[in-house]
Amino acid sequence: MPLPHAGNRRRRRTIEPTLALHYQLTACCDAGDVVAMAMADDDGVPLAMAGELGACRDVAGKMIAVAPRIREVECTVLGAGASWDVSMRKVATPSGDVVVCAIGGSSEARHRSIQRTGASAQRIFAAR
Repeated sequence: MPLPHAGNRRRRRTIEPTLALHYQLTACCDAGDVVAMAMADDDGVPLAMAGELGACRDVAGKMIAVAPRIREVECTVLGAGASWDVSMRKVATPSGDVVVCAIGGSSEARHRSIQRTGASAQRIFAAR
């Protein structure tokens, strides 16, 4: 008899959306492709962060300023003594747009992490 979640990559589950988003971002960081991930609502209010917290703080501060005006951007964010290559993309969810940021790693890795997180965010917000 197959397990109910056989073939499903998720190791941790929760019905709490904020924690589910954190788990998703953490999974991308744990895969080693990116240094950190951050997600905010369309107004720039942080929803979840994972990975290198210094990078998240540096990027989240900038994200709040640009989130309402962007659809997608590749940039370098300068922080306190560090610079971070960042990819940000707005993702439509049933609850509205969210901005997903992948920090560090290659451009390809950031795009993969954003794609994966965007799909998860759509699923998580649809379940609310």
